[in-house]
Amino acid sequence: MTSNHGKILAIVFFAVISAGGIFFGLQHLSSWHEEEIQSALELQRRHFEIRQSQMELELRDLEEQLDERTQRTALPEARISEVFGNPGDEPNEIDTCELKKQRIDSFFKYIDKKTKNPEMNSHDVFLTMMGDLAEKPPLVVGETRDLITLLRNRAHFFRVLKKDRIDMVRGILRTEKDVLESAMADFYAYYIGEDSCEDVYREQIMPITAMYDYAGFFLESISGKSYLMRRDSTTRSLSLYYSVLILDQSIDKDLNNYGIDIRGHIDLAMDDIQHQSGLAYQDHYLDTLETLKHKYQ
Repeated sequence: MTSNHGKILAIVFFAVISAGGIFFGLQHLSSWHEEEIQSALELQRRHFEIRQSQMELELRDLEEQLDERTQRTALPEARISEVFGNPGDEPNEIDTCELKKQRIDSFFKYIDKKTKNPEMNSHDVFLTMMGDLAEKPPLVVGETRDLITLLRNRAHFFRVLKKDRIDMVRGILRTEKDVLESAMADFYAYYIGEDSCEDVYREQIMPITAMYDYAGFFLESISGKSYLMRRDSTTRSLSLYYSVLILDQSIDKDLNNYGIDIRGHIDLAMDDIQHQSGLAYQDHYLDTLETLKHKYQ
């Protein structure tokens, strides 16, 4: 009798243990299944957000291009004279370094007048900003190793330049958008390009190694690409174009320390510029990029 009683207790004990195992196994399976569903939903949500951002960007670009198409295809000479002192042609046809310098000096004097601050010297502010940016370049690789690093890289310009100077730059980009293309052409030709006028000025503005970091930031990093996506289409296209030119210079000087493949970026820049309708020097940009495409083919 005692033996039977023991057998019954053993059977009950194992039944309870088995039931518990099955219960916890099902609970774990249910939890795992729920996590899989949540992961799938989160992935779908991210894809939707990315596609939504792309559609918003495409819509904004279309609106800007339609607006530019109705307003202008080239900058009026009166506006050029107001900002740069005298009319100019294609960026590669400006006659002398002295003329380029005069245009740049006129541009800074124009900005000083617009600020209505007698103590303002925009040229000095510009040089200080370039020095600060060169001293603290952004991350081109490794920004995704942790969330803090990614957030710091996304806020790079705000951290380095601070609010007042960021607001000033935003104001210039917003109110002087129509002269941005000519201004960037002059600055690149005078300070940065292979045939720039003064090597000493190039180093004062920003050494090529730091320029390479910023070109790589815009072309390669998540933060740089995100930054350009938030800009207007003209600023984005020109930033991509000049970043490619700086990368090309860096490759020629054996300074491509991150091993960036320029070929894909040339194609992207060409595609972006081809879809712009308000660029006065569009043909010049496309010819230059086509030359680079053959160079790296």
